[in-house]
Amino acid sequence: MPGKRIAEGERVFVDLTAPLSTLFFPVLELIIITGVCWMGVGYLDRLPGLDGSSPAAAFPVGTREALLWLWVLLSTWRFLIPLVRRRRQRLTVTDRRVLIRSPGLRSRYDSIPLSHMQGVRRRRGTLYLGLGGQERPYVVPEVPKARKVESILSDLLYR
Repeated sequence: MPGKRIAEGERVFVDLTAPLSTLFFPVLELIIITGVCWMGVGYLDRLPGLDGSSPAAAFPVGTREALLWLWVLLSTWRFLIPLVRRRRQRLTVTDRRVLIRSPGLRSRYDSIPLSHMQGVRRRRGTLYLGLGGQERPYVVPEVPKARKVESILSDLLYR
């Protein structure tokens, strides 16, 4: 909850973060990265054959550690950073305004007073907020429970 950003006496109607379904492809990438890297580690750790030869002996010393570091780096880049970015995305609707924090590590809040909003529409999980004095709508992509948020915003706007 963005407690510092909610004023005294302000009532919160909606407080949502990005849905976990946005992490479907990063999880698949993590599974593939883990499988490929650890298959390589398994190949390097193979026991020598009956004749005493080891195919892994043809690789330089430190190859196994390099593969492990490659796994850590790729896992962080393709899974951990997108996870943190997505989970920082937030949408809060109060009785006075809409607070939106876009995904990202250094994102900031956008505060839109309800008095400046002219309308709200939804299309496939994306909210389009019509703002006074703006030709184009303010677009909020991948909103969880977008139908509910649209309904609440419409009720707040037209009471």
